[in-house]
Amino acid sequence: MRSSCRYTTQEALALHESVPPDHWCVTRSDLKHLRREVLKAIENGEIGPPDDGTDDFAVSDKQYGPSIYTVNRQYIMPVTQDAGKVSWALMRHPAGLECDLFISHAWQEGVFEFLSKVLHSWPRAARHAWCCMLANPQNLDIGALLQSPSNSPFALALQASTWVLVVPNRHCSIYTRLWCSYEAYVAHDARKTIFVARSSNRRKICAALSQALLAGLAGVFLALAMDRWRHSWRHHVVGLVALCMVVAIALASAALQHNGSRMALNWLGAFVSGFLTIHWYPIHGALELPGKSDELNLAEQRLLLLIAASFFYLMEVDRVNGQSRAEEAVQLRRGFRGSIAHATCSEPDDADRIHAEIGTQTEDVDYAIQVLLTAGMSTPTLRDVARAGVGIQDAGHAEIAVPFLALIPFTAMSIFSFCINFEYLPEAAWVYYVLQVYPILCRVALLLVISRSATDERCFIMKMMTKLVAIYLAVICPILVQWEWYGSSGHLPDQALIDVCFYTAMCCFSFLGMRGTLALPRCGPCLLQLFLGRCNKLPGPCAAQSSPTATDTDSDSAGSTTTQGS
Repeated sequence: MRSSCRYTTQEALALHESVPPDHWCVTRSDLKHLRREVLKAIENGEIGPPDDGTDDFAVSDKQYGPSIYTVNRQYIMPVTQDAGKVSWALMRHPAGLECDLFISHAWQEGVFEFLSKVLHSWPRAARHAWCCMLANPQNLDIGALLQSPSNSPFALALQASTWVLVVPNRHCSIYTRLWCSYEAYVAHDARKTIFVARSSNRRKICAALSQALLAGLAGVFLALAMDRWRHSWRHHVVGLVALCMVVAIALASAALQHNGSRMALNWLGAFVSGFLTIHWYPIHGALELPGKSDELNLAEQRLLLLIAASFFYLMEVDRVNGQSRAEEAVQLRRGFRGSIAHATCSEPDDADRIHAEIGTQTEDVDYAIQVLLTAGMSTPTLRDVARAGVGIQDAGHAEIAVPFLALIPFTAMSIFSFCINFEYLPEAAWVYYVLQVYPILCRVALLLVISRSATDERCFIMKMMTKLVAIYLAVICPILVQWEWYGSSGHLPDQALIDVCFYTAMCCFSFLGMRGTLALPRCGPCLLQLFLGRCNKLPGPCAAQSSPTATDTDSDSAGSTTTQGS
């Protein structure tokens, strides 16, 4: 597409001088438009593999596509040349747009790979993004703007942004590039939130869910085949054993990191829970109420089992997401030698100025990058937590299975159970109703806290809930087995008191957050480590280890190198 508005070179320079550099931004729709235009240009032969062999991409490749270098030379530069040498961003939005998201990338990635990751990881609250290949005028010499890195368009846009999105690629770590390392320095100095982009894995999730669903259906068919045991003691024994197996499998799946083991456990859990949903028939109700039919008890408990069965399907979603995050982490580490001191730049003068500006803060920037590589996110809180000696492996990644089930369907079931019990026990003691309503209110409070928390704190709350629910299941499972075998007694079962204790703990830790939990006397670091998971401690800022892998060097690109700092 050629711009309908054409500027002279002087007008283009004046436009870039009048619009602040941090306003040279694009929208999410612009990136979708760019993808369509690049696809069209490839089909029309306007974009093809360069003759020098630097980018031997397949024309039919829609997953990676041509590199950013190639797209810049063969699409962005010609299009903006026709528009009068303005940048692609100002060609689309001459008045400029406020910067919400800063995109840090290394230009070696395929354009479709880049766009897929950015579009999938675009924060919901972000409206506009600053991306160097689109923001900087590729046909103008803006070398004067780069004489001072701290006053460069990169630094000004990053300081104005709310989020920094790091885009890994399959070739090398972006932190083998000095300008990308400088962006990490500015982000650290400005206490920005840095997170890693990843592409959509919807197909993998659908495939994993389909396989788990087949396992669940196999369990259902087995339960139907064993229907002849319904009125024998064997039926009840098998049901209780299956219940214990479901709890044990859930605990193991939530604790293990090995991808293959988690997948096998989730399939087994789906199989056993599918079996249990059909096979289950209670010997005693968890709370026998006058006038409440056995059919209603059974329907209520089977609905709970069905909701619990969905845990393993959600765990498969978490597993696939975790696998995708691990792949991005591998890409982000590739070639990175542990310090930005080894990063390279094709312009020696730029390298000297950047190193002079970073100065003695190299180790702090290295540490911020190590936090990003370890946790999947780098925030001021995570950096402080890591310095306190708490392991933060995958601390920036939230797993949704337990929090979703605890806060959404089980809350609905609790409200339903409360209404049923109120119907059959209208004159029960007020304490009984308080014990039933209190966990519901705690869940609502947790939902509000999660929705209003920063991303890193949201991940912490979800991990904390997962660990506490795991402990809760380990405590409550023997009680449930005892109830079903011997029958429950009294109007204040132990489960209600246990629920109150655990949900109170969840609310307290969610209000405290990571910093508050860490500050608890004596037990704070241990509790925070328990919630964030088992992992090795991050090395101190002076102990960054170097990888034996050699770093790649910057390759020159068409146009002014100074406009391609990232």
